[in-house]
Order: sequence, then C-alpha cells, then structure tokens
Amino acid sequence: MVEKLKRKIVVPGDKIGVIEEYIPHDGAYEHNGEILSSLAGFLEEDLEKHTVSVKTVRRILLPKPGDIVYAVVVSTSEKNALVAIISVNNKLLNNCFSGLIQVGSSSMYSMKSIRSAVKPGDIVKCEVLGYNNYIYHLKMYGSEFGVVYALCTKCGGVLVKSGKELKCQICNNVEKRKIASDYSVVGLG
Repeated sequence: MVEKLKRKIVVPGDKIGVIEEYIPHDGAYEHNGEILSSLAGFLEEDLEKHTVSVKTVRRILLPKPGDIVYAVVVSTSEKNALVAIISVNNKLLNNCFSGLIQVGSSSMYSMKSIRSAVKPGDIVKCEVLGYNNYIYHLKMYGSEFGVVYALCTKCGGVLVKSGKELKCQICNNVEKRKIASDYSVVGLG
C-alpha cells in the first residue's frame, strides 16, 4: 500500500527518511544513514515494502551547474547578494529558487563589497556554480554576466547604459554596477 504524505513536495538534497526506517527507491538515495531526495517532486512511502520514493508528475526545471540564469536581487550585504532565480536557460520559471552571489564570484577585479556591483531590484544574468544548503550558488564573473536591467536608486526611473556607467533618464543620476555585455536598456547618445 503506497501512502502519499499529503503530496509533500521535496527537492534534491531534502532528507526524506533514515535507513533504519526505509529502503531508498525511485528518486531517492542513501548518504550517511539518511535517505535523501535526488529529484524534485512528491514524496511517497510504501509501508508494506518499507520504501520511500520521489515521484514527479511533470518535469520540474531545476538549475544545474553551468546553466545560465536570470534573477532579481532581493538583498545585499558586504559579502553577498541574495537573489530570486526567475529564468533558467531562457525558460521562465513558474516559481522562484533562491540564489547567492558572493564577492569573489562577481567580477574580474577585487571588490570590497557586492553592493558596488548590484542593488536590490536589479535583474542579473549569472551562471550556476552549484547547489548547497538549499540555495544555488551563482557567479557573475566575465563580461557576459552581471546586471541586465536596473532602476535608479534615487527616483526609480529606468537606468540606461552610458559607457561603463548607468544613467537615469529622469533625474540624470549616474550609478555604477557590474554591467553585463548584453545590458538591455541602451542610451540614445
């Protein structure tokens, strides 16, 4: 008899049992006595066979190392920026995944603070490095990665690319960011 645990959703790496209780089955594996999910999907346990599985109803798109993602910057600190991943390999997601950009992975030059590269609300283009502790680790190293869309921190107007800086067309405020080579708003002059 397969019992569905209230259609609990799990993602890769989630603990779904222990080896003393279950045998890992489809979409599950054992590591150090714990049973972990290897898929994103719904948790199922078979009480008769003492197995635990993860079943997918449809394919859920998950970022993996090397994928190109677009994300919205949620918050920044001196050392990192927390982002919400909204697109993977140019495919828009139905729900967001959390990502982290750290100072050392953000540019070719040494920065003292990630705040000089991105601001909350910016849309950034990054590459996925890996997944750890329920968060995707991202890099912005290289000219193709960085901010692709930004708003003025003073008035909220759209910032347009003006050389190596961004300029607000409303209040003329000039701001610096780690700009991607394909920044999407280009100035007229």
